[in-house]
Amino acid sequence: MKKTAKLIALVMIISTVLMNFSFAAGESSSAGVVATKSTALNIRSGPGTGHKIIGKLQKGSYITLQNESNGWWRIEYADGKEGYVSSDYINEVKESKAYLVNTQSTRLNVRKGPGTNYGIIGKLNKGDYVVVLSLSNGWAKVLFDGTKQGYVSFAYLAQNSTTKSHEYPAISLNINRMAQGDIRWANVKLGISGKTIGSIGCLTTAVAMAESYRQGRTITPDVMSRNLRYTASGAMYWPSNYINSYTTNYLSAIYNLLKQGKPVLVGARTYSGGQHWVLVTGFKGGNSLSASNFTIADPGTANRSTLSEFFAAYPVYYKIAYYA
Repeated sequence: MKKTAKLIALVMIISTVLMNFSFAAGESSSAGVVATKSTALNIRSGPGTGHKIIGKLQKGSYITLQNESNGWWRIEYADGKEGYVSSDYINEVKESKAYLVNTQSTRLNVRKGPGTNYGIIGKLNKGDYVVVLSLSNGWAKVLFDGTKQGYVSFAYLAQNSTTKSHEYPAISLNINRMAQGDIRWANVKLGISGKTIGSIGCLTTAVAMAESYRQGRTITPDVMSRNLRYTASGAMYWPSNYINSYTTNYLSAIYNLLKQGKPVLVGARTYSGGQHWVLVTGFKGGNSLSASNFTIADPGTANRSTLSEFFAAYPVYYKIAYYA
């Protein structure tokens, strides 16, 4: 009898613990915006108006959505705290997706703005989930601890393999295309070769675009050429801060560099040996790393906007390069 009583007590304790356990953001989480006509939305302890009010959300605030059932959203409204709100007053942010913190160390800094020069407003543990609201230049605007917003480096976020949303989200770096044939610099000679930017300066122009983005100021190809060295035939020596890679898994490498906010130079050749360079500036998003989904700035023509179009003209992949 005593054993039975102890077993019942143990079951009751476990049940109580499970009932009070709070779920933080998970792999299926998304974001929602409170859309009440009044100023606040009641958070309840259960899915229905018969449950007690445990908190309030202001109109226009973002919250982490867990799952919806019978007109009620289960939400995370604070770090590890959950409740329920009426679906009638929530607008789901359709493009929002859950990501896993995947740092090498134990914690990831959450910053006030998209850059390391912004102050730290929070920290996330490895294995935590956040909801990505938007992505720009290697920085993700995230929803964390239920309703807090901040920025983290997208390089340290990953999607769980079981997540149903796109495995590879869109990335776009704000880079202005420069044309090697622009009359302002097309006739500028490269070193002592006698050859011009207009004739062989695709790589110089691509580097000028990459450096303009890295330095946050416009560096035109003619200015760039004065800061580079060339062989007697006009071949460019790489700047010391650039890394060359002959990896065959280049699409994955390019995507990972874009995640870090770095544009990638790609070189390829024709079957007869003609060489050309472009700058990869983004990824359209999708379930696979397809060359057709990578966007480029081609110094030679404005008629090619994807990596697949570049490879159609220059089918022999050579290598990639990027700044350190």
